[in-house]
Amino acid sequence: MNENWHMTSAIELGLAIEKGYIDPRELTEYFLDRISKLDPHNKIYLRTTTDRARTAARSAFSRSKSGLRLSILDGVPISWKDLFDTNGDITSHGSPILINRIAKQDAIVVERAELAGLVCLGKTNQTEYAFSILGLNPHFGTPSNPFDNVTERLPGGSTSGGAVSVSSGLAAAAIGSDTGGSVRVPSAWNGLVGLKTSFGRLPLQGVLPLSTSLDTVGPLTRNVDDAAAIFSILDGKSSTNVKPWINIFGISPKLIQLVCPKGFVWEKLTPDIESVTINAIEKISSSGVTITTKEVKELSEVDSLINHFGPYHASECHAIWGSQIENNPNLVYPPILERIRLGGQMTASSVEQIKNKLQIAANSLHGWMKEHGILVCPTVPITPPSIKEVEKNFEFWKKTNSEVLRNTRLGNFLNCCAITLPCGKDNNGIPIGLMLMAPWGDDELLLEVAATIEKILNS
Repeated sequence: MNENWHMTSAIELGLAIEKGYIDPRELTEYFLDRISKLDPHNKIYLRTTTDRARTAARSAFSRSKSGLRLSILDGVPISWKDLFDTNGDITSHGSPILINRIAKQDAIVVERAELAGLVCLGKTNQTEYAFSILGLNPHFGTPSNPFDNVTERLPGGSTSGGAVSVSSGLAAAAIGSDTGGSVRVPSAWNGLVGLKTSFGRLPLQGVLPLSTSLDTVGPLTRNVDDAAAIFSILDGKSSTNVKPWINIFGISPKLIQLVCPKGFVWEKLTPDIESVTINAIEKISSSGVTITTKEVKELSEVDSLINHFGPYHASECHAIWGSQIENNPNLVYPPILERIRLGGQMTASSVEQIKNKLQIAANSLHGWMKEHGILVCPTVPITPPSIKEVEKNFEFWKKTNSEVLRNTRLGNFLNCCAITLPCGKDNNGIPIGLMLMAPWGDDELLLEVAATIEKILNS
C-alpha cells in the first residue's frame, strides 16, 4: 500500500493507522523522503521541520498501539504555509526580509492540530506577504503546477507551496490562508478541494497577517471529507477518535438550492473552463439539485466598488509591513511593492467608506442567500499561464492577477464562506474548479452541500 500513500486521502491514512495497517513513523519518513527527492531546490517546502515531524510521529505510534489516538487524523502528515508560527522555526511570510524571524510559540491553529495528533512536515512556499493570487516568488523560486510536464505553469497563490505539496504527493493535506482567494485559486488549479472559512471562525493568533479584516485560515485537501475533518480540528472540536462531524453521505440533492449568478462571473472565461463548468452545473441539476439563474446585484456592486477604489486591504498591509518594506525595497518583488505602496496612499476616510459599503452589501446578500440558496460559479476564469510569461512582464502580471482574483475575492469582500471543488480538466489536463459560496457562519452547511455536490461530480 505504501506505494500509494502519497495519493491517499488524509482520512484514509488516519483509518489505516487506527487499524494498524500503517505505522505513522514510516508514513512520516515516506513523506520526508519524497520531499527530499522531489523538492531538492526547496520551491515547494521552504523548510522541513524534520525533528518535530519525527517526534510527533513517534508519539502518534505510541498512542495507536495503546488505543489512545487523539483524532481520526492522529499521525497524518500535513504542510503549513509559511505564515503560521511554529515554535522555534522560521516564519518568513515568503519574504527574504523576514528570513531570520524565529517564532516563539505555535499559532493557535497549529496547537490545535498538534492536540489532534497531526504531524507538521514543514513550512511551504507562498507569495510575499500573501499579497498575490498567482503564486510567484522570485526570491525563493516558484513551485510549478504539476499537471503540465511540458510548460512550467503558475501554481496559484498565495498558498502556492501548500497546494503543490498535496497535488505532488508531498503531504496528505495543507493548511493555508485566504484573503482574496489564496486557498481556493491554488486548489482549483491543482485539482484540490479548498475551503475559505468564515472570517473569525478560526483563530488568527500566530498567523502573520496580510489583512486584519479579511484573512481566514483554511485547508487544501483531496476531498471534502478531509476538509471537514481538518476544519473540525482547527475549530477546536476534535476529541478522542472523533469522526468528521459532517455526514459523509452528504445531504439529499433534493434539499439543496443553488443560484447561478448572471453577469460578469461568467464573462471572459477560457473556453474549456466555460464548457467544463457548464457541464458540471448541468450534471448537478440533473441529479435533483435545484439550480436557478438569477441576477445578484451585490456581486456587481462589490466588483465595481473594488475596481474603482482598489483593494482596501492594501492599506492594512501597508500599515503592518510598510516600514520594514521601505527599509528594504530591493528585497520586494516590484509588483508586490507597488501594491503595498498603493495601500499607503489610501486615506482612512476612503477605507472606512469602502468598508461600510461592503458591509451593507454583505448583509443584503446574506439575507438574500438564506432565502434563495448558495451561489455557484467558476472558481477561476482562466487556466494558469506559464511562469516565465508572467514573472518578467509586470503589466501582464497585474492584468493576470486581477483576472484570477475576480470571482474568488467576492467571497472575502462580501464576508462569506466558500469552497472550490474539482469539476474537470481543460484540454491540457489542467484542473478546473467550481466554487460554492454561502453566508457567513454557514461553514458546516457549505461542507454538507459540497459533500453531496462532490459525489455527484465524481459519479
